[in-house]
Amino acid sequence: MTLTETRPETEAVAAGDESRPATQSSAPQWTPPTGLAGILSTGDHQVIGRLYIVFSLLLSGLALTLGMLIGIEQADIDGGFGVFGQANELFQVFGLYRTTLILCGLVPLFLGLATAIVPRQLSASSVAFPRAAAAAFWTWLVGAIAHIAATFSFGGLGSLQAGAARGQSVELTVLSLGMIGVGLLVGAGVIFTTLVTQRPAGMDLLQMPSFSWSMLVATGVWLFSLPVLLANLVVSWVDMRGADSLRFGGGDAPFEMVAWAFDAPQVYAWTIPLLGITAEVFTATHRSSPKLFEPMAFIVGAFGLLSFGAWAQSFFDSADPLAQDAHVVTNEVVFTAFALAIALVVLAYGGWLAFNAYSAGERPQITPQFALVTLSGALLTAAVVAGVLRVAEPALGVLREADSDIWRGFFDAMDDLEGSSLVTGLMNFAVLGALLAAVAGLFHWAPALLGRPLNAPLGFLAVLPLAGGAILVGATDALGGFFDQPARPYAAGNPPYGPGHFDEIDALGFVEALNVIGLIGYIAVLGGLALVALNVARSLGGAPMDEAEQGEGA
Repeated sequence: MTLTETRPETEAVAAGDESRPATQSSAPQWTPPTGLAGILSTGDHQVIGRLYIVFSLLLSGLALTLGMLIGIEQADIDGGFGVFGQANELFQVFGLYRTTLILCGLVPLFLGLATAIVPRQLSASSVAFPRAAAAAFWTWLVGAIAHIAATFSFGGLGSLQAGAARGQSVELTVLSLGMIGVGLLVGAGVIFTTLVTQRPAGMDLLQMPSFSWSMLVATGVWLFSLPVLLANLVVSWVDMRGADSLRFGGGDAPFEMVAWAFDAPQVYAWTIPLLGITAEVFTATHRSSPKLFEPMAFIVGAFGLLSFGAWAQSFFDSADPLAQDAHVVTNEVVFTAFALAIALVVLAYGGWLAFNAYSAGERPQITPQFALVTLSGALLTAAVVAGVLRVAEPALGVLREADSDIWRGFFDAMDDLEGSSLVTGLMNFAVLGALLAAVAGLFHWAPALLGRPLNAPLGFLAVLPLAGGAILVGATDALGGFFDQPARPYAAGNPPYGPGHFDEIDALGFVEALNVIGLIGYIAVLGGLALVALNVARSLGGAPMDEAEQGEGA
């Protein structure tokens, strides 16, 4: 029989003869589950990205609530503990604020945007490993919930009381933070692999959109940073379960082992996608394409290289940081050079944006996302300025050697900044600025990401409390550092973390007034984030747009 011949059975069926009984029945087709079962088993990168966004926004709100509680405590510096019953509770919330804001809020929010948007920018059908992306999300989410629960169960990253760090709740806190790190590590690996392997033919790395390039740099740095964080947690875990011969698991050491992840320069590493989102929104609102993309790519890469901070671990400094010959990482030449170089890189990036605005030749379209990226850039600039002030004393130490009498008062003030709340202001400037950029990305890609655009009037309404509150939070912490407010309020009077006792910080109450303003800032940012969450919920609940209506946002 040739390929053109037909069997009698086929001819009979084609002629409508149903006299012959059917010998085979068609197999039932598989239908994907819907509802909760569909969410739990999904490998759709769009759904995974939305899940990241929803839960990271909720956890960011929790982090800001914790910051607000700390602000209430600091608003009454010399009045004792009002919100927290003891110093150890303040210490636990102090650590939870940082881990939740960065590792449960900001970083997964960027990963959610990348999981949903990067494949579209590369014209790929999905991320490189959809099941790994889903596993990364659920590992991160379970770890985040367990981390918060363990901290509120008298856990946290250690205790101020000697030996208390061996409590089971502290062990669960360390373990859950490890789960968060593993989830973020796998998620970053999925995005990095997608960017390297899923590009269409003819697109090299320097032809990717700005956001994709920034995520390539960011995930590359995260893939080097997160394993070090996990190694620190393993050391703390082993020591807590072992003998007392080492100090790794004693006192407040579990926090000390990971504190570098929330300090410069590593804190800048979590903000790298801010640069890509800013570039995309900035050029889109100017209705132009990026000019001089290669220099911008180099600037973002340099920022990523300089922001890697796993080497700057203060835990491994000398046992007595006040000793004349002590090794203190924040006084080293490399630390100072990185802080100054990052400031120059940010300045160069601002110059690139100015050149593109000039080349566009027309005024930008004023949108919520344009306002947000403009203000997020201002916050990042404030963060690097705070970083420069922090290293001013070692950077300009040659002037002290030249004439110590003339510069004595200036350098005495610079010395005090090292352990002051200026360090906290630096972190808040950088992280809250990046949070504004992530929200701008939500507005920019909402049609492709959520199915319909976000409400612009509601977006403009959220801009003022988000940006204004972030400025107040960062500025009050930075200014408080010049009046001897310690970076760690639970450790006042404990060098090098606190310049003096609470009742010696400011007899006139100026620092307390600053902290009241900072408290208002936390409330404002929390309110602005609630408006963003409401806007996202409204968009998810509406009728989705078809592909033609979604436009070129991706």
